[in-house]
Amino acid sequence: MLELAPWLIGLALVALVWWSAMGAKARARAAARAACEDAEMLFIDELALKRLHLTRDAHGKRRLARRYGFEFYQRGDRRYTGTIEMHGQRVARVHMGPRPVE
Repeated sequence: MLELAPWLIGLALVALVWWSAMGAKARARAAARAACEDAEMLFIDELALKRLHLTRDAHGKRRLARRYGFEFYQRGDRRYTGTIEMHGQRVARVHMGPRPVE
């Protein structure tokens, strides 16, 4: 049984990292959806991980930073792009690219 311990610990760590990533992605999706609603745009229901790196948050702590890209539109065929910066599980920044002004 002891020879299985390193494998079980490794499996638990992989599960923890996966669970954390899914939580961050869900928060990023909610932030993107809210930003699109505030801008009276329609969120296209997909996020793509663009970058993963270590950074320091506003309090100076090291956090895993994730940058997600997303698309949105107002009407018609024209799509616009945006990004969400996550520091750990917290939304650090939402940026929506240029879009039409009416």
